[in-house]
Amino acid sequence: MSESPQTLFDALAEDYESMREEVGWNPFVHIREVFENSVLSGKAILDAGCGTGECTRWFQSRGASPYGLDISPEMCFKAAENSENIPYLCHDLSEPLPFEDDRFDGAVALGCLEYIPNIEETVREFARILKPNGVFLGCFERCGKDCPGGNALSVVMFDDWVRFRLPENEIRAMILRHFAHAEFKRVPGFKLTDDDGKETGKQTQYLRVIAVV
Repeated sequence: MSESPQTLFDALAEDYESMREEVGWNPFVHIREVFENSVLSGKAILDAGCGTGECTRWFQSRGASPYGLDISPEMCFKAAENSENIPYLCHDLSEPLPFEDDRFDGAVALGCLEYIPNIEETVREFARILKPNGVFLGCFERCGKDCPGGNALSVVMFDDWVRFRLPENEIRAMILRHFAHAEFKRVPGFKLTDDDGKETGKQTQYLRVIAVV
């Protein structure tokens, strides 16, 4: 039986930020590209899969009113320790989001969507909680002949860590069923290592989505 994302991320919480850098995963590349030149003062931003709150605090530093969400209690505790006046809530993204309709101006989900088996329900929820013209930024792990793991819709990594993937055309169609406009870009994920911990030269592959309600 595979481990739950909560168990796995609880174990990673203490060293998560240094581990993220080691595997080459940088969510700020995408956040800055989308939000760097936006007026964020007073904007309500949901940081889903917030981890230790690095990106959540970045939004706060730009004048936004961010809200952090993560499946891991330990991640939320760590984020709260390093933050001031930012609410963090432990929540499983495979469940309905605990917010009213039209609650947020923006929502970010980076490095977390690949742990959700029925991702369309979650996408529908992101569209629901965004205000008109609200922006969603997410990365979906894709499968295909050019991806490690090929066309498999799920892969097991790091012993018992299950990740769910979709073909690019299905991701595009799913997003456009729930959002009025969207831009798509192929981007690399994190570096893969072999059983001895040596880098293989391969990376997971994402389809980055910038969508507007």
